[in-house]
Amino acid sequence: MTPGALWTSSDLVAMRFDDVVQEVNPFGPFQKRVCCLLCLLAIPGTIHIMATVFIMAVPHHRCAVPGLDNDTWESQGPEHDQVVSQVIPTDLTSNTWSRCLVRRYSHPDFPHLSNDTVECSRWVYSKETFEATLTSELNIVCTDTPFVAMANSVLMGGFLCGSLVLGTVADFIGRKKIVVICLVGQIGVTLATSFVYNFVVFVICRFFTTFFVIGSYLAAFVAGLELVGPQYRTVSGIAMGMFWTIGLFFTLLLAYFFRNWCHLQLAASCMNILCIPIMWFIPESPRWLVSRGRRQEASVIVRHAALVNKVVVSENVLSLQDLQNDGPQLNVCQLFAYPRLMLRCLIIFFNWGVISGVYYGLGLNVGSLSGDLHLNFLFAAMAELLADVFCLVLLGRTGRRLLHCVTMLLAGTACLAIIFPVLYGNQDTMWTATVLSMVGRFGISAAFSIIYVFTAELLPTSVRNSGMGVSSLNARFGGIASPYITSLVFYVGGNFGKALPSLIFGGLSILAGLASLWLPETYLQDLPETVEDANNFGRKTGRTTTEQGSLKV
Repeated sequence: MTPGALWTSSDLVAMRFDDVVQEVNPFGPFQKRVCCLLCLLAIPGTIHIMATVFIMAVPHHRCAVPGLDNDTWESQGPEHDQVVSQVIPTDLTSNTWSRCLVRRYSHPDFPHLSNDTVECSRWVYSKETFEATLTSELNIVCTDTPFVAMANSVLMGGFLCGSLVLGTVADFIGRKKIVVICLVGQIGVTLATSFVYNFVVFVICRFFTTFFVIGSYLAAFVAGLELVGPQYRTVSGIAMGMFWTIGLFFTLLLAYFFRNWCHLQLAASCMNILCIPIMWFIPESPRWLVSRGRRQEASVIVRHAALVNKVVVSENVLSLQDLQNDGPQLNVCQLFAYPRLMLRCLIIFFNWGVISGVYYGLGLNVGSLSGDLHLNFLFAAMAELLADVFCLVLLGRTGRRLLHCVTMLLAGTACLAIIFPVLYGNQDTMWTATVLSMVGRFGISAAFSIIYVFTAELLPTSVRNSGMGVSSLNARFGGIASPYITSLVFYVGGNFGKALPSLIFGGLSILAGLASLWLPETYLQDLPETVEDANNFGRKTGRTTTEQGSLKV
């Protein structure tokens, strides 16, 4: 049925909200405008999360010469070089000055130097790349290095709590209210972080930053997906992922010009302030309003959409009075009462956990790759942008299930292949590990974009946002574990320790990709409105496709 067509009495009996969307134009100017504004909200979130790569970066450093107050990483001349060479031992594994040890001595002129070494308590840092990072200002190095992994895990903990709390609350108070609350919260917390010089307070602020970031992202994502027709959900979902990727380029731009972590954090917080005017132009999700019995409010938005899209729609459609009853409101946990839905949920949750773990394991540790940090970050951002374009082109042709499986297998294979240059390569061949890391980033980024769309299309309207929240919660378990998985190299000795993180990431990616083949295809299918719709989703009913190409379930 084409937009603007008049409904007959027989049509009204089974009218659903997807039918209303088709009538007012499934992807008209109104939907495009709102989706674009919602996507813009993803950019600040990306900056706050991925700026961690630069804020928590560890510059080149060594132990400071005891008693030499004006010691610097940069050479001050032959005499300074001689003093450093006498006092600071050489790390044979990296062929550079020791980062954590200094030789014993009893006099500033070093007459009694010995080969015995002790751990140092002062350090000097290179100013070549960064003016100051949090790690250099608070000396989070050597024995305190595990605190970096802990900070990244707390960052993921904010994701976990935000997904659970705000993702669920959005199904009760609405998508737009959550977006507004999260935007205000981000502004307050990120501004405060710029003036923090205590590690514990910094970690707490970062926790609440990601708490609000994920709440805003999930609500905006679901609101955009609920506003468009089935054939345009791919565009809407991938567009949000593309704006997330655009945020990576903004992150790199800010990090390039602001080499002091405080200035970078302050600049990032200003991005949220620029988003405030957007709130006046974003409506509440009419599909959510209908699910809460607020049809009159939803009708106002539908009428405005029809007006902006310049289509003529019957009064019966605009009033929304003849919509099919969506059934009772459910808690997402009630989906587990259905064996079919329980299996699907477990597969989805497992995929979210693995994808998040691998994505942040590769993303937040881009600084550990050989080469320039800013350049490697640029390559990673380009890999993600290519992944988004890849999904946008193919997701509507191959469907969700097959493409998701392929991208997960690609990411897993790339991670496993990193083992070989790490174990058997040298400095001249380490570029291959960087290339394989970018291939893995491409695959896992594509899978991340797909799983958002895939999950939202499998869940019924009444629990869609909370279901996305629970899915995202499971992702955060992977995100919390990823910093510790990447740091296993420090706790497990030998070649096995070096290979273990890539082995874990690669093996889990392949396993999750294969498991996703048990999920039903959702491309061009009507969004399930009730739990019965979701339970019957994917069953062969023998019914013909609609003019939009979707099956009525």
